[in-house]
Amino acid sequence: MLLIFQTLYLLNYKSQIKQISSQLSFIMEHQSRKFVATQLKPREIDRLVRECNMLLSRQRAMDEQFSRKNQEMNSTIISLSHDIRTPLTSLDGYLQLALRAGAEQEKSQYVRLAQSRIQQIIKLVDELFLYTKLQNPEYVFELQPVEVMEVLKRNLFTFLDDFTRSGEEPELRLPERSALVMGDTNAIERIFSNIIGNYFIHGAGPLSVEVQDRQDTLCIRFTNRLKAGSTVDTEKIFTRFYKEDPSRTLHSSGLGLSIVKALIEKMNGYAEAECTADTFRISIAFKTTGKEYAHVH
Repeated sequence: MLLIFQTLYLLNYKSQIKQISSQLSFIMEHQSRKFVATQLKPREIDRLVRECNMLLSRQRAMDEQFSRKNQEMNSTIISLSHDIRTPLTSLDGYLQLALRAGAEQEKSQYVRLAQSRIQQIIKLVDELFLYTKLQNPEYVFELQPVEVMEVLKRNLFTFLDDFTRSGEEPELRLPERSALVMGDTNAIERIFSNIIGNYFIHGAGPLSVEVQDRQDTLCIRFTNRLKAGSTVDTEKIFTRFYKEDPSRTLHSSGLGLSIVKALIEKMNGYAEAECTADTFRISIAFKTTGKEYAHVH
């Protein structure tokens, strides 16, 4: 009797193994989204089925990730092709006009325009190179105490001509004393430059800069109105190559704010964006040292 039972058990065992094998073959051949299933589940078979299904889940997750990466790569290539081709086309046109120009003044004008397109290409390549470096986990900053308010004021001053042309003065709400932050001065310079530069491309009205000094965090908020008809997707604004209007001809790579986010996170801070009907705000936060310094006006 025991022998008969063992024989039936082994036959059932063999049958279930065969079923599992057939199901796996079907799933692999037809790229099915199904999972392995059995009616009777001895402990060993149950464990085998669970392990198989876990492997299938992991493989599908990897396939989806690969598909997303592939789509991102295609989007990157398309975006880069457009962003590089546009100034290159203009550059070629201006050089052709310069060659045909008779008057020296007219020729100089076309050369200056061609030089501006060269600067656009250099800036794009520089931003792409920096963004690529920031994606490497091994690329780290040696963090030191930084007087971030001095860096901020210095950056605002570099945009003096832009503020003058716009007819708007920045509205500053800076504390008399604030904490030193842990960071890298060059990285912080780039963060402020990208945020303020983004304001001049997309913003309207005055730029408001407000600083809040919390217990262990220094938060800086940049707020401005949006240009009429503009929309911002705050869920995507920090992603690479994000553009409010992909077809626009403004000279922007779409990397500026993604670089801001990557830089601030390398310094153990964070960046976030908010948008109401007509107002846009970027907030960045740095870790502080616990030491304060007074600002010199």
